[in-house]
Amino acid sequence: MTDQPAIPAPPWQRLPPDRGQRRRRDPITRDAIVGKALELLDRDGLDALSMRRIADELGTGAASLYWHVGSKDALLDLVLDEVIGELPVPDPDPERWADQLKEIGHGMRAVILRHRDIVRLSVGRIPVGPNALEFSERILAVLRAGGVPDDLAVLGHHLLFSIVNGFTLDESGELDSTESHPRGDEAGAMVRDYITALPADRFPNMVAVADHYAITDNDRRFALLIDLYVDGLAARVRAATA
Repeated sequence: MTDQPAIPAPPWQRLPPDRGQRRRRDPITRDAIVGKALELLDRDGLDALSMRRIADELGTGAASLYWHVGSKDALLDLVLDEVIGELPVPDPDPERWADQLKEIGHGMRAVILRHRDIVRLSVGRIPVGPNALEFSERILAVLRAGGVPDDLAVLGHHLLFSIVNGFTLDESGELDSTESHPRGDEAGAMVRDYITALPADRFPNMVAVADHYAITDNDRRFALLIDLYVDGLAARVRAATA
């Protein structure tokens, strides 16, 4: 078994070299720091995540964390890449590329919903850690195996992230800093009842479809969104290769 070639660091790399254990009495490793940070993120959310809290949980000082990861921002890069490593991507099947892309989208949503505030954490970051690179490579392999032109494959790859992240950001309420807004079935029922009560002569179409505003099944909504995205992409591929 041969070693994999080293992946060059991007020019904006914020991590120090992997130093392993600094000394025998300091057993903290970069992997342990990332694991604890992700555990705290899932439990308490991004706003409560601090280097001091992570250090306390690991029974060490904050300086030890900085030795291994350089900064909190660099640590968040590592946490994001750790989560991306959970995203499943099938081996390319040219006959099923469209269905495979839908499966990837559903898999992305499932992983995101397992990790609190992970989409918020990802905003403004360019995911190019080892897991992110592997994930993008495998998505592009699925698209290109299906005959998607290279420019459309790259755009489709980017849009998949935008679609899934945008949907889950809204679905999870990560940007809602208050507890006053109803969500789910309660919100759907309130909106339906409000629209039903609107003047029908002024809002005839909204009143006519008011009952459908109570549909709050996120699985159904997401399935439709991914279907529309992939089916539209497939139509572009057919047009490009006709």
